[in-house]
Amino acid sequence: MQEKKVKKQLIMGCILFGISIISGSLQVVFSPFNFVRVVSLIVVIGSSLCVGAFIRELFILKKTINPNQ
Repeated sequence: MQEKKVKKQLIMGCILFGISIISGSLQVVFSPFNFVRVVSLIVVIGSSLCVGAFIRELFILKKTINPNQ
């Protein structure tokens, strides 16, 4: 039961991070000011790196726990 709850929380977290990255990307594309574009782009790239590293670690952890899959 606890494992299902943790999985749901991880999935919801990844979805929310994804939505925030998409909204940040839209801000980069549609912003008329260069300073806002640059700062938003740095934030979007940093967020993408963090989310990607987190998801990669989840897959590595899953693979080490269940080596047969």
